[in-house]
Amino acid sequence: MASRSCPLCFVKLPRASVLARSDELICPSCHSALELSRSSRVTAALLGLVVAYAATHLAISAFRGTAWFLAVVAAVLGYGFGSALFLFSFSDLVVRPKPSASFPQIHG
Repeated sequence: MASRSCPLCFVKLPRASVLARSDELICPSCHSALELSRSSRVTAALLGLVVAYAATHLAISAFRGTAWFLAVVAAVLGYGFGSALFLFSFSDLVVRPKPSASFPQIHG
């Protein structure tokens, strides 16, 4: 992981473009369609959940009782920042698979 480069021509892509256009990445050199690898997406989601859990417990302990909505806000912000920070630092790219041209039919 953590290469952030095209798997075909090995050109490094900018971190900002990986975060902003993770579904529609195009290699600037060979013009191949790229996307984030499944392992990068799953690990970023897991880290985001861990950060959201920690942020929720910090918000609950800091604001006891009345400000329950701050725990929800802290969870959403923690998930967003945690997953984005992981993808910013350790993203891995793969070639996007081409969709099939025909609809798969069942022969029976």
